[in-house]
Amino acid sequence: MLANADTLLTTALTVLEQGQVPLARSLVILGMEESGKAIAVHERRVQMAKAPNGEPFRCEALDRLWGSHRRKLEKVHDFLVEELYWFDTEPSDPTANAAYLGTIRTWTKKQDRLKMRGFYVELSKTGEVMAPTDVSDEATLFEVISHVHQIGWQLRLGEHIEGKRQDEQEAGTPPVTDEDMGLFDRTLDVADDPELTRIMREVEEQMRRGTPGVPLNNAAYRFDPPGADRSPFSNLGKPGYEAETRELIRLRESLERDQGPRSD
Repeated sequence: MLANADTLLTTALTVLEQGQVPLARSLVILGMEESGKAIAVHERRVQMAKAPNGEPFRCEALDRLWGSHRRKLEKVHDFLVEELYWFDTEPSDPTANAAYLGTIRTWTKKQDRLKMRGFYVELSKTGEVMAPTDVSDEATLFEVISHVHQIGWQLRLGEHIEGKRQDEQEAGTPPVTDEDMGLFDRTLDVADDPELTRIMREVEEQMRRGTPGVPLNNAAYRFDPPGADRSPFSNLGKPGYEAETRELIRLRESLERDQGPRSD
């Protein structure tokens, strides 16, 4: 799904650069629908670790989304609003985000008509021919494409993040050693608030006991199965990882520019 979304969005960008704005918008909407499906599958994989063992992966929520173009675009909109796995050299800009998010929200209400306008000639209510070229919002489209392209990158980051959480859940937390407790004990010694002291004693007891691991349910759907390559660069260049590959290369180039030329 992410590979198909990337192909549609990359094609939309190429078409947009040629001035074919309506066709580009139609392709962007199709790419967003594929992205919405990928987000829903990712979220379902997260849920499966806590769902009852043996519960089918396919569920009513997925079926509803698969059958609704509007729900797919809403899923994209909500994912970009939450920025659950956002990562970049700079924090995101909520003010700048508001404009393109508003565009996506509008598209969720008119997606079928907007998609068709990019491919077909239509008639207005007064009988006038409406060609695809009658639609023009080039600047907005560039902005939307740049952010929707981020979905593939954020979802792959999300797989690493959720995979680590699942590993930690399964492994639990080992007891803290006496040496590591030293700083905590010194802090406890100077506390003069009885209630704070009581809470810190409970925390200390928990830290000394550790936390037992909790097995994952439906482990076949976990993000990092035993023996999997956990290297952050293991999927560079692979189909479906196009956005991750682009972003990692971009981040490396940005860091190299910031550091300046190397001195031999």
